[in-house]
Amino acid sequence: MGKKEVLVFGAGALGLGFLGPELHENYSLTFVDREFKGKFLAYLDKKSEYRINLTTPGIEVVVIRGMGGLNLDDNKEREKTVKKIGQASLIFTAVGLSNLKGVATILAEGIEKHPERKEELYILCCENGQDIPAKFQVFLRQNMASLPSWVKISEPVMGRMCRYEEKVKPWSIFEPVGREFSWGIVAEPFYGIPVRRSLVAESTVFSPAFQVKEDDEFEVSKERKILIHNGCHAFLAFLGHLKGYTYYCQLEKKKEILELAKKMVNEEMIEALLSKFGGVLDRNDLKNYSFDVLRRIISPLFGDSIFRGMRGSLEKLAPQERLIWGAKFIWSAGFLPKIYCLGIAAAIKIDQDKGKLAGSLEEILSRHCRLKQPKDAKLIELIKSGYSEIAERFGE
Repeated sequence: MGKKEVLVFGAGALGLGFLGPELHENYSLTFVDREFKGKFLAYLDKKSEYRINLTTPGIEVVVIRGMGGLNLDDNKEREKTVKKIGQASLIFTAVGLSNLKGVATILAEGIEKHPERKEELYILCCENGQDIPAKFQVFLRQNMASLPSWVKISEPVMGRMCRYEEKVKPWSIFEPVGREFSWGIVAEPFYGIPVRRSLVAESTVFSPAFQVKEDDEFEVSKERKILIHNGCHAFLAFLGHLKGYTYYCQLEKKKEILELAKKMVNEEMIEALLSKFGGVLDRNDLKNYSFDVLRRIISPLFGDSIFRGMRGSLEKLAPQERLIWGAKFIWSAGFLPKIYCLGIAAAIKIDQDKGKLAGSLEEILSRHCRLKQPKDAKLIELIKSGYSEIAERFGE
């Protein structure tokens, strides 16, 4: 029996740096993207391999083999993609929330062209954020008469940090994805793709690359990752930018911001998570996870940039995204997200400076963040206080 078909929409850092390495040995893998990745997709289709740089410690160049590439902006390859949707057992979306509608359009077309299908199709959304599978299902239904029962939409927990190395110089410690390219992929050594047990059930689709977790444990690991990992990554980026840093590892030089993050983790994040999920989480395990996350973020070998952490700052301030959601999560657990709201204030200040947000702070919190009096009065107060504080502590 041949390998089961897997499509990965998005030949970006996450798809190439995490999904490819985890899946290529057990599945027939195809990366799908647009014309701006056309040359690389053609390379994949011809060579069926690419390289990543694993920060292990030291740099280990790993060759990922056995995949193809399809360009949605090429009519013939788009037709092949539609056909493969009908054959695939697993489909991953790793394109970012803003691009999910476009993916839903072609997936809906591929699903509707195979009405006779009986085998289940699992669609796993890898985008960060709250309720992504539900949002994607809405996008699909907007393009379809009805959604077949054999389509199962869920999400994994994407724990591995991956990034682009835009220009791989001849003297660089990194290697490009292929000899004819100047860019590379850097990924940390982090393994396993957690999924819900209720999703997997008795399915034979999921290989040992997947970590099957009980539903309550999965939910906790997802919330933990969004609050601590994504929350700290954003917090350190926004405050680091205001201090003029370019890379996360520079935060080690003057520890003010890093110490703030540690205090936030200890007094706000960990306590809130234990209050909500104390029956599943262990305090020591949670502390180990939290400080390992901080170590990974500021790793000089991984070399993560502040710019990467600031991407999508406006979207991160939306009501259900990591910043506002995180503050509400901590507050709803009975703890004061004072330091956390400092990060929100920094993000607002940066977006104001870049011309992405206009109006008074009160107007921004109401219109963009959807924080309303009197329900969100305490969070509004904390963000306003943080906004004043960053001018004094982190201004130029």
